[in-house]
Amino acid sequence: MANESVSGFCPECNRISELQVRSRVTATAPRQLFDQLDPGEDGLHSAQYSIAFCPNCGGVFLHVAATSEPSDLPYEAMLFPISNRRDVPGLPEPVRRTFLGAQSCFDTGNFEACVIMCRKCLEAVCAFLGANDGSLAARLRTLRDSGRIEAKLYEWADELRLVANDAAHDLEIRISKDDAVDSVDFVEAILLYVFALDRRFRDFRARRMEKGPEGSSNKAMQPDAPSARR
Repeated sequence: MANESVSGFCPECNRISELQVRSRVTATAPRQLFDQLDPGEDGLHSAQYSIAFCPNCGGVFLHVAATSEPSDLPYEAMLFPISNRRDVPGLPEPVRRTFLGAQSCFDTGNFEACVIMCRKCLEAVCAFLGANDGSLAARLRTLRDSGRIEAKLYEWADELRLVANDAAHDLEIRISKDDAVDSVDFVEAILLYVFALDRRFRDFRARRMEKGPEGSSNKAMQPDAPSARR
């Protein structure tokens, strides 16, 4: 066990470290991992929980990992310390990967790379939604004009594009921590709207359509069913 390790970001050391595993146990996978499942994956095998320590500062970590069914894809999460970022469920893999990359860059203090990864995440969103022609600015306008994103989200996304352009091309500019954290927050809001909240609203509306007044089902009651009112 002394030679086993997991990779994780240590907030005390402000860097990615190889955390030394001291103990492991197998149990049911947590909800955090199920929320990450890609389309086509039915569930997760039993998860392996690891208690690990940072070799530099001695910080304690709780890591979980499992593989999916049926494809045996790896999924993992750090359960402690708790990240200050929440997962956005239902993200396509290219979008999820670039969003996690932006968060990782921010966590390690690489603010220029953070805003560039935010831009890359927007490009992944455009590609997934079928906006593939022209510059990123043109693709974002296409999403706005087609109603895939609202005007306010377009305004946020376009401003993020400009910040990332500055970070990538202006050698004199320095991206502040405030600009980086705002960039990640705005990208998260866009992803929540496009992939999570929109799907939840469609599910909510579908449930409402299946029910009649006061939430009772539209389906005819069976002859021997008790009355809903007394």
